[in-house]
Amino acid sequence: MSRHADLESILKAWYDLEGCAASEKDKYRDALHHLLDEARAGSNVSRQDMVLALADRYRDFRTAKEKEIKARLSRLR
Repeated sequence: MSRHADLESILKAWYDLEGCAASEKDKYRDALHHLLDEARAGSNVSRQDMVLALADRYRDFRTAKEKEIKARLSRLR
């Protein structure tokens, strides 16, 4: 599934934030917020609104990532 590079970066940063260690949460949250702020620059859309708008795409992204990881693990066996 092909995506816009900025959208892909946001989805990856979101995924990284969900999977990172508790000690790294601030770093990954800041990275995600920075990407969201760049994407919404010049508009009246809030970060929260953007996250809500991207929720379905993120769910698809996460599912694809999980399938990719399972496929890689099955090849190692």
